[in-house]
Amino acid sequence: MNRITVEHNEQFRLFSWQLLLIRGIAALAFAMVALLVFGATFTLLTWFFVAYVFFDGIYSALRLSEQGSGACPRVLIAIKSLVDFAAGIAVILLTTTGSQLYTLLTIFAWIAIVGVLEGIWVIRNVRNKELVLIIGSSAYLALAVALQMVFALAPAASPDVYRWIVIGFSAAFSAAMFGMSWALRRNMLKQEGKTSATAVAH
Repeated sequence: MNRITVEHNEQFRLFSWQLLLIRGIAALAFAMVALLVFGATFTLLTWFFVAYVFFDGIYSALRLSEQGSGACPRVLIAIKSLVDFAAGIAVILLTTTGSQLYTLLTIFAWIAIVGVLEGIWVIRNVRNKELVLIIGSSAYLALAVALQMVFALAPAASPDVYRWIVIGFSAAFSAAMFGMSWALRRNMLKQEGKTSATAVAH
C-alpha cells in the first residue's frame, strides 16, 4: 500500500495542481496589466510568455530526476520541457523581427501541444478524471475561438483587435487553469482520503 501511495504522489508532482495554479495566476496577471497598459499588450505578452515557459521548462526538467514516475510520464515531461524552451526561444526571435501574427501562432501552438501532453498524463494517471477533462476542454474552446478570429481577421485587422483577442483568451485560459488546479487538488485529496481509510481498516 505504501509503495502504491508513493508512486501516485510522484506522478502528481510531474504535472501538479500547484503548477496549474501558477499558470492561472500568471495569465490573469497578464490580462489585468495589459488592460492598464493596453498599447504595450504585445510587449507584455512576449515577456510574460517567455518568463513562464522558461520557468515551466526548468520545472519540468527537475521532475525528470524524481523516481517512480514510469516510462511514459517521464517521456512526456522531457518532451514538454523541450517544447517550453523551444517556444520561448522562438517567441524571442519572432519578436525581434516584429512578426506579431507568427508570435501569436507560436504561443497558441505551445498551448495546444502542452495541452495534449498534459491531457495524456491526466488520462493515464488521474482517477475520477472526468471533471478535470471537462474543465480543461474550456481552454481548448477558448483556443479554438481565438485561432478562428486570428485567421479570419489576419492581416486586415488593426492591432487593437489582436490585443483584445489576446486579453480575452488570457482571461479564459486563466479561468480554465484555476478550475483544473482545483479539480486536480480535489482528486488528490480524495485519493489520499481513500488510501488513509483503507490503511486504517487494515
